[in-house]
Amino acid sequence: MPQDRYFSYKKSQIENFVKAEYKKKFRSGAKISIRKRQRFIAEMTKKVSKRFGKDILFLINFSRQGFCAVVSPVHTESTDKGNLKQSFSLPQVYYTTHCVDRFSERVNTQENCIFQLDTLLNEAVLSFGENEGYLTCSAGVFAYELENERLIVKTFINSELLSDDQIKQFYGSSMISMLPLEYTAENISGADFIIEDEELLPQAKPQEYS
Repeated sequence: MPQDRYFSYKKSQIENFVKAEYKKKFRSGAKISIRKRQRFIAEMTKKVSKRFGKDILFLINFSRQGFCAVVSPVHTESTDKGNLKQSFSLPQVYYTTHCVDRFSERVNTQENCIFQLDTLLNEAVLSFGENEGYLTCSAGVFAYELENERLIVKTFINSELLSDDQIKQFYGSSMISMLPLEYTAENISGADFIIEDEELLPQAKPQEYS
């Protein structure tokens, strides 16, 4: 299939680019300090994302066996919603290009965007059913729709953009454990608003034992 050929071709391109950069940077058999390894990892992650796209999965490390990398282009499908990019870890999940772009802008990153989205979405799926059309994680909220047994993620809204009412909606009593720490106060006098007040909740009667 053309898509498979394109996938293999792009993967080969990335791998060859990384190998060439490694050979350019280090002599064969030379010892590489931890600082040089860290610098190379940071540089290559930025270079690969800039050259091949922010949706590329690119993980790089050094082990006792030497230099190693995990490289994978994203599978893309053209639809009436635009290009959909398939999740790496959740086969039934697809991200719109708009979602990837908004995520990149709002968390200020160009690197491994699909991989980072997958990490947050794995957390967010626990909120499925709490708010129809939305999934909540500690970093923000995903807007989604279900279509042909697929979950299409339309956009990502980071928590800093949410209004007080939206925070109450998405981080209510059942989701309060995902509320970012910066939204919590040590005591009620320091709070701008209250999601739930335990003192106002009906108290269960203590059980009597005979």
